[in-house]
Amino acid sequence: MKRRIISLLLALCMVTMGMASVGFTVSAQDVGAASTAEDYGLPQNCKDGNILHCFNWTLSQIKAELPNIAAAGFTSVQTSPLQPHDGSSHWYWLYQPTKFTVGNELGSYNDLKSLCTEAHKYGVKIIVDVVANHVAGSDNGNLANAVDSVFKNNKSTYFHNLGARGNADDRYSTTQKNIGMPDLNSENTAIQNMVYNMVVNLKNAGVDGIRWDAAKHIALPSENCAFWSKMAQIDMYQYGEILGSPADGATTAQNTAWIDEYAQYIGVSDTVYSAALMSAVRDGTTYKTTGNWNKKGVDSGKIVNWSESHDSYSNETNSGGWTKNLNQNVVDKAYALLAARADSQTLYLSRPFQTAHQSINYGVKGSTHFTSTEITAVNQFHNAMVGKDEKVIGTSKHFAVLRTGGAVIVPKTNDTDVTVNNTNTMVPVGTYVDKVSGSTFTVTEKTITGHVGSTGIAAIYGKEEQPTEPAGILGDIDGDEEVTIVDATLLQRLVADIENSYTVSDRIADVDGDGEVTIFDVTFIQRWLAGIASIDGIGKPIT
Repeated sequence: MKRRIISLLLALCMVTMGMASVGFTVSAQDVGAASTAEDYGLPQNCKDGNILHCFNWTLSQIKAELPNIAAAGFTSVQTSPLQPHDGSSHWYWLYQPTKFTVGNELGSYNDLKSLCTEAHKYGVKIIVDVVANHVAGSDNGNLANAVDSVFKNNKSTYFHNLGARGNADDRYSTTQKNIGMPDLNSENTAIQNMVYNMVVNLKNAGVDGIRWDAAKHIALPSENCAFWSKMAQIDMYQYGEILGSPADGATTAQNTAWIDEYAQYIGVSDTVYSAALMSAVRDGTTYKTTGNWNKKGVDSGKIVNWSESHDSYSNETNSGGWTKNLNQNVVDKAYALLAARADSQTLYLSRPFQTAHQSINYGVKGSTHFTSTEITAVNQFHNAMVGKDEKVIGTSKHFAVLRTGGAVIVPKTNDTDVTVNNTNTMVPVGTYVDKVSGSTFTVTEKTITGHVGSTGIAAIYGKEEQPTEPAGILGDIDGDEEVTIVDATLLQRLVADIENSYTVSDRIADVDGDGEVTIFDVTFIQRWLAGIASIDGIGKPIT
């Protein structure tokens, strides 16, 4: 009876073999972006991941690059300002808005909606840079011709009208006077409502977050300004540009109080720490292990760092453009150390190809070096380590960020052997493969030893595990530890897509070893059961 059943199945199999081979695993190429968001391992929230600054890019350029951005491990993309502006071509005109609406040469409101829809398929969030402190004009308070008439008709109440700052270190001057352009009266309810409505429109387009330009120049509730408490009512990720301190000439206690208050409403940039870290990597000097605002009590999850910003790159060297002439690798090494840190977010600048202040134009796509192996490895390390503790190490020979389960190591000399102290055995004992160079690292209870490659960046996590038991029995589809006619029948139903409620490892089902699961594997099992062929491996454990 057993032989008769097998013969019938063999006949059926011969008919089925005339059909195209059908596998029951799905390749990534067959899955739409909407189904693959989780495949990139991106955190769900902006605050848990790193940010790619697509400085000056059009929205369509960003959209076209989304698969590579997601694959590089960036949780968010930051756009340049999208408000109408005064002037043309040069990047800095984007920071001189004429009104609070969405749409300029970088893209329209509908372009933004399309970008957000597509980005969310990949799990990527969109952050828009918003300029709300000032409008286009001059330091004497004169408004540019292109500024919307609503501002011109209400100049006495919509602006502070106190002239240019005489003392940039003074908090009152910082929040109430011009910074090269007419300073808006952020205490005015009408101004607050215009900005609020624009941000709500951005959210309705699908935008996930806001980067507030010149945030330190907009006063706080304790300074009789309700701007930030109003914006915080919009449920979005928000962080503000704080260059230096809220008032660089104020006391530590005053700045601490102000920065703590900002952090009640929005995240803050830590430019002091970012610059110190960048300088340490450039010069091979001591690496500060604690950020400036962390020391003043701000939670790491509210802080944004960067190794390079659009200001430090695009301005002339005598006016703040101090990173533009640094080698990209130096910037990357600093980014690696910041991006590996726990909780805080780190921004990575897509560098323009031009360096001169007057030659950097908006609408021109910048470098795609962010797709490099080292940047991708560091981002993926960061994403894998969300919620895990850290220990930061700086010695005369290397910097390292240890997380519970892995480490990013940056020696002061590229292409060199390193031995790092495995503090508190944060990295479990075992053998690891560097995600950047592919070299092997050996971890003991006390040390992490290996070779860092030519990039000067190593990222190790996910130690090499050796299988402790067989993966199963070749051909045992139903898992009962023997190969019978039931296994042949079940595999045939799976191949023909008749059965879709059962899963089995390809290693067990691929009995002919050709790398695919097809009707030929069914035939192999049937021939083995029928005694027609002696096939090595079927019925034996897979090791």
